[in-house]
Amino acid sequence: MQIKLNQLDSKRIEQLHDTMEINRVVAQLLNDFVANHSTYVTLPALNQLREEYGMSSEMAFAMLMSAACGLDTAQNQIHKQLFNDYFLPSVRSLSPKDYADDIYLKTIHLTPKTVGNISLAIKKYQPCEAFVIDDAVLSSDFREFPQIGFFTTEYEYPVLTISETESISLTPKYIDSAMPYIEDVRGYVLVHGLGLGYFPFMASQKKSVKKITVVEPNTELTEFFTTEILPQFTNKEKVEITTAAPADTYDYTFTDPWQKSRLSHLRTQKFNTLYTIFKQQSVVSSNENDITSYNEFIKLLSDNELVKQ
Repeated sequence: MQIKLNQLDSKRIEQLHDTMEINRVVAQLLNDFVANHSTYVTLPALNQLREEYGMSSEMAFAMLMSAACGLDTAQNQIHKQLFNDYFLPSVRSLSPKDYADDIYLKTIHLTPKTVGNISLAIKKYQPCEAFVIDDAVLSSDFREFPQIGFFTTEYEYPVLTISETESISLTPKYIDSAMPYIEDVRGYVLVHGLGLGYFPFMASQKKSVKKITVVEPNTELTEFFTTEILPQFTNKEKVEITTAAPADTYDYTFTDPWQKSRLSHLRTQKFNTLYTIFKQQSVVSSNENDITSYNEFIKLLSDNELVKQ
């Protein structure tokens, strides 16, 4: 495979390279902010900006977050553009009301408890605490916007700890990411992994779902779940838990949702490979055809192409 482009398309590839580099820098800044400075923004500081400057909650949060990341939006025009192009589109203000009607949260009552190695706890997001609400959003020009969410009030969520290195949290991110799969599920369903049983519960509410087989190799987790959580299921007769998948045919299989963050990683890897070929004007042994236009180049970075890898 070779990449042979005209001058205009070559310039567009260089511009795309600059965009990918900015994506990397922004992702690094915001990942560090969430990991190490998630409580930097306080509700009094947020409200002060809102009251003094008439800002929205999201604008005020983005301003404070950008300051924590070292941006000087008042004096530095590059920083100001970075704020407008990346930081502001990355922020989402949430309300507990957005999740108050979730049928799992309304039906299943989870109380802190430890049995053996399994521990169930209730944690809280503090007002204005930053967390990842979704995977990065990709724009048509390949800018990637990390999705940082916050509440202006406390928000509680359950955490199931299975071992020192493994835990499952029923956060807004988990709930939102599961919704498309819940809408599609039907018939006889195979689920890999038990967790807090959110997907099996939601699937069991659908008339179109006949039976749900959950494969969970951790028998201690299964015992905890069947004692503490499964009895609260309104359609628990639809749910079967086993340590290995039976050799049956299923209409729908659910595993961990395919994360856009994984696609983002693959996209970066693919771009770096193609860009190296482009810069070095090299010939690479590959099943792929030669690339002779910008459109052919970016097609290889699309989600549809990346999931084939």
